[in-house]
Amino acid sequence: MDSHYAVVGGEVMSEKLSDGSKVVDTLRLEVHPSVVFKLGADLITDDMQALIELIKNSYDADATRVRVIIDTHTRFDPVTGEVRNAPPVASSDELPADETGPQQGQQESATDVESEVLRGDAQIASYLLGSITVVDDGVGMDLDRIRRGWLTVSLSEKQAMKAAGETTKRDRTPLGDKGLGRLGAQRLGDQMIMTTLRRADGETPVNPLQVTMNWSDFADADSLNLVPIEVHELPSGAIRRGTRLEIRGLRDPSFWRQHETNDLQRELAAMISPYEGVAGFKMSLSIDSESINLREKAQEILLAAPVAYRFSFDGERMKVDGSFTASFLRPPQKPEEIAAYEQLIGNDNGFAFSEWLLAKSEKARGRPLGVVAGDDKHFLKSETVLDLRNLKEVEFNGDSPISPGPFTGEVSAIPLTRDTTSVFDRASDYKEFVRALVGIKVYRDGFGVRVDDDWLGLGAQWTSGGSFYSLRPGNVTGYVSISAKENAALEETTNREAFRDTPAYRNFLRVMKAWADYAALVQEHLRRGYNDYRREMLAESIDVTPRITPESLIKEVNRQIVEGADLTHRASEARRSLTNIEAAASALDEERQNNGNTVFHDPALAAALDRTVEQVRQSVLEAQAMMVHLDELVETQQRLKTGVDLLEQQLQLAQEQIGDAWESVALGLSAEALSHEVQHISDGLRGRSAQITQYLKSINSEDQRVWTYVEHVRSSASALGKQVARITPSLRYMRERRADVLMSEIVQKLVDYFTARWGGNGLRIDVDLIQDFKIRVNEGKLTQVFDNLILNSEYWLLQQLAAKQIDDGVITISVDAPFVTVEDNGIGVDESIEELAFDPFITTKPAQNGRGLGLFVVRQLLDSMNSTIALAPERNLRGRRFRFRMNFGGSQLVKPGSPS
Repeated sequence: MDSHYAVVGGEVMSEKLSDGSKVVDTLRLEVHPSVVFKLGADLITDDMQALIELIKNSYDADATRVRVIIDTHTRFDPVTGEVRNAPPVASSDELPADETGPQQGQQESATDVESEVLRGDAQIASYLLGSITVVDDGVGMDLDRIRRGWLTVSLSEKQAMKAAGETTKRDRTPLGDKGLGRLGAQRLGDQMIMTTLRRADGETPVNPLQVTMNWSDFADADSLNLVPIEVHELPSGAIRRGTRLEIRGLRDPSFWRQHETNDLQRELAAMISPYEGVAGFKMSLSIDSESINLREKAQEILLAAPVAYRFSFDGERMKVDGSFTASFLRPPQKPEEIAAYEQLIGNDNGFAFSEWLLAKSEKARGRPLGVVAGDDKHFLKSETVLDLRNLKEVEFNGDSPISPGPFTGEVSAIPLTRDTTSVFDRASDYKEFVRALVGIKVYRDGFGVRVDDDWLGLGAQWTSGGSFYSLRPGNVTGYVSISAKENAALEETTNREAFRDTPAYRNFLRVMKAWADYAALVQEHLRRGYNDYRREMLAESIDVTPRITPESLIKEVNRQIVEGADLTHRASEARRSLTNIEAAASALDEERQNNGNTVFHDPALAAALDRTVEQVRQSVLEAQAMMVHLDELVETQQRLKTGVDLLEQQLQLAQEQIGDAWESVALGLSAEALSHEVQHISDGLRGRSAQITQYLKSINSEDQRVWTYVEHVRSSASALGKQVARITPSLRYMRERRADVLMSEIVQKLVDYFTARWGGNGLRIDVDLIQDFKIRVNEGKLTQVFDNLILNSEYWLLQQLAAKQIDDGVITISVDAPFVTVEDNGIGVDESIEELAFDPFITTKPAQNGRGLGLFVVRQLLDSMNSTIALAPERNLRGRRFRFRMNFGGSQLVKPGSPS
């Protein structure tokens, strides 16, 4: 090996090499500060995750408690650290007792604040607004740990501990092993002040150390190591133990002010478990002097849930226990169904039904599902054991299934509108809090691992025909609790946004989906059991068999009506009998009067005859009145007979229409399944196209035919993805979700979509935006409404374009809060159906082009939003009505400026 340089007296001396070149200098790899800022943006998704990374550091430091104080109003001088305005005064129990130092007690008087304001907005803008303070009582850091653990990005002794299976003194497996803590501090604010005191067992106590970092200093530097970072030693007693981290100059104060809505609660629930804490680790949080505590209310909601599942996986088998209150069977707010529920279930808390169901289950499938009698609160329970080894497509390592490790969890189905607890004063508060908790979260040692909203695929399960009564993604809440120690095989991605796709994780998913499938079967069994029970009880009350068909029921009613008609003949006979009785009574009265004129008159006998005659006549009058009612009853039966005959005809028509509707339903279900498959294919094509593109670049291919083909595949796959993305919001489980949407934005999406769809076929959409408004609805439903109206116009406009009756087809959408009008320049609505336009199966299209369900679906969807649609009275030049006017006034309009 040739020697090409030598070091003499600390200087590099150049030396000629064999190829004639020489070394002129020795350089070192430098890191520009922008790299660190980019890492902070890429590896830490948002401010909430950044804060959680700091709290994890406290957990890893064996802290028994950590307090987080967020202040979004106070301004600080960036140089002196002095408070430049008076913040809201926090109560003493919200600040740690050991939080002392120069930051406290420096509020200025009102006069000082006024003088600051008078100095101008420019100076105030230079102050640092807001702060986040994290205080713990952990082991703290010494100078070496500050240098190596905090100031060296991505270097963490926790990684080595985790790899070796080591734990802390409190038997904790480190969570923050990716060295992201200081990146989190950088993301949260402009300035960081860290005060720490190392006091570990067996180590000599030292004085507290303080490090101050202004991130703006790094932004202006050419290299990280050119910015000096001073570490100050503070006097003893400045901090008792642990670490106090204060971040000033919040980058997004408005994010933390969302605690007045459910948005921040949702973020908190996703990152810190509100269900169960970690033993020996207590966390408190306050924002602008208001204490934030989700745990108490979350536990109350779980305890009051109509359906609850608890499961425990030991590494090989999962034990599942389900609990069901009688309110699980409570129907929607329909008076007749609620009345039936109260009679059949509410009166005895479901005891009779449970007895009936369990007796029936002995002969059916209830026993294999593990449905058993419950107690006073949970009238039914279920229990089963799921073996990982027996699950479909489970992955093995040799003869043993790959285990994700032991875990536990609890999931409840909760009503979204009906408060089943007693901890909320208003129904709106309950709704807001429930929306924050919705979803099944995954927590590792109490800290959230971000997963998709429906990572278990409950929505796809619910849209299947056989699982109508299963859990829905929009009304479940709960958690899966894993740990760093027991579930090391479940690895998180670097940015903690999801789990790595490993065999252990895939088996974890299989176990959880097996639980979801079991829950669907149990709930379907109970719900359908109640439907059968209700039908059987109703059948008993009218003396027919429970499984009687509608046709047979109509025949039975007709038979009873015919039998009732026989009363007419019997009534005639009864009238003749009444006439004879009346004649006999008159004869008897006349005979009495004749006897009264005789010598042998008996007063007692005369009185008895008078009473008898009176009683007979009174009975005759009552019988005649009953005969009148009987005549009315016979007339009613005749009208009923006519009504039943009409009902029979309508039933036949309805069955035919249902047959047509089922074709549409089947097509919709197929479309849902197809959308999932097409999305999968589209993603695969895009991924393979990207790989081929990289390969072609690597070999410097210049074959334009190949490049054109690859680009064609990529763009086609992208177009497929866009089409599927348009269907997704309309899928059944997605229709449960609502959001604040601006009507003009929805309309613009429609314009973009249909403009691309139509190309140059002569159709276009014009928008007349008079007064915009925002509404809280499900976007998928709203899109379906507009799609049906526009597609209806599309059909008739294309017909007229083909017949050259118009030069171009124009659909106009007018937005004028709270109304939206859709019209076109076509022929308008046929006068023969304008009063029936929104009824099902009403159409003037040929049978192969329409079923007459579009406008009916529009009305039903709008009705579910408390909105209406009508044909406006105006008529076009052909004398036809042509404007469809929707009124969203009954929906939940969102006031301007309200948080979305």
